[in-house]
Amino acid sequence: MFDGGTTITKTNTSYEAESDPVTLLVVRPHPDDESSATGGMLAYYSARNVRTGVAICTGGEEGEIRDPSLDPIADKPRLRELRTHEVTEACEILGVAELRMLGFRDSGMADTEGNKHPDAFLNADRTEAAGRLVQVIRELRPRVIVTEPPGGAYPHPDHIMCHEITMDAFRYSGDPGVFPEAGSPWQPDKLYSIAQVDDGVWDELMPKFVAAGFDMDWMKRRQDHDRGPGPDTATVALDVRSYSEEQRRALLAHRTQISPDSFFVSLPEELRSLAFATSYFNRLFPPCVPGEHEPDLLHGLDLKP
Repeated sequence: MFDGGTTITKTNTSYEAESDPVTLLVVRPHPDDESSATGGMLAYYSARNVRTGVAICTGGEEGEIRDPSLDPIADKPRLRELRTHEVTEACEILGVAELRMLGFRDSGMADTEGNKHPDAFLNADRTEAAGRLVQVIRELRPRVIVTEPPGGAYPHPDHIMCHEITMDAFRYSGDPGVFPEAGSPWQPDKLYSIAQVDDGVWDELMPKFVAAGFDMDWMKRRQDHDRGPGPDTATVALDVRSYSEEQRRALLAHRTQISPDSFFVSLPEELRSLAFATSYFNRLFPPCVPGEHEPDLLHGLDLKP
């Protein structure tokens, strides 16, 4: 059953109308996810005057508190509030015009106590959850949606659920007979997922990381077990190296989650822009033919006013 329930937060005061359409909508499970695999891409399109939106499924209540100015125990009850402020700031840095919080509770990692919470995203009715996203899609009318890959990129229940409800909402949003109370039907043109590929760049940069003083044993262990497919398997390979600083600042806005000395934000600019030079995406709809590639996510769309 659809209950509405979408918390709406405006993040870009340069736009006057609360529900002006966006061209691109990114749907991610937690605050800070928008700034990681999709941060460079959001900044890329913002720099090209493409109006973007972000929908975050949960409040991130199960995250750790790494901000030294906060008490991990005393401040835990207000982590949702803190992370909402953080994602709002991050979206401003990335030039995101519209932020929507779907209002579910963070489920935590697989097989943890957070999974048992009755309000956890994992335990939400999938149809009702998709209905909340349908409301956002019909309000913001995106042409393109980007979300988690099938299986959620890694086995976190919220990443998996995010993919599933986005697939459902993409299908439902254009059907006037589904969730009629959620607004006028709107069918986006294209749906993409984040693509996890191994393009060999980190292998090439590993000696430079070590020379810069970073302990890379963790990455070597990870690469031994988690090699992804090659870059030719992705539909879109987007060059976002010019936006590594915006992505770094957006990640640092998540003070409860990202330490200033963490590897991903403390890399020197020249290494960071190379390490995160390309963002990869797979088109889920319309389905791709084998070997099909596009120059960017908006390829083939008529974007004239």
